[in-house]
Amino acid sequence: MARLTKDALLRATDLRTKEVELETIGGSVVVQGLSAAYSNQASSEALEMKTTARGDQVATVNTAKLETIQVLHGLVEPKLDTMEEAEQFMKNCGPAAKKIVEAIDELSGLDKEAINEASARFPSSGEVEERAVVGDGASAGSAGPDLPV
Repeated sequence: MARLTKDALLRATDLRTKEVELETIGGSVVVQGLSAAYSNQASSEALEMKTTARGDQVATVNTAKLETIQVLHGLVEPKLDTMEEAEQFMKNCGPAAKKIVEAIDELSGLDKEAINEASARFPSSGEVEERAVVGDGASAGSAGPDLPV
């Protein structure tokens, strides 16, 4: 196999497409696998930090947001132009939306089963509640709080 030039590498694409039949809404669409940039965007934007009741920080994946971003970037025909359009589609459809996301996952090489297994291996250690974590009041230089509490 020949070594690629910089120009050839920058013009190259290995994204595959697939036509997906959506029986539940009576038609088909074309999807493609996500590029590395869009896959990273979807993963990072869907990652949310939560604080448990014990004050521990836990990273969780907002699956709804992840799949909406996947549809925004992976649905090529018809193309949805905004996050709002992708959200509207995801709110309106169930089986059709899942079938599109599954096809995008397949073409992108994304293994959501591995993500779920990792989450099962590293569960949170308590109830998750959303709140700001300011600290315990003790400063690094003394045994007391920085400000009166």
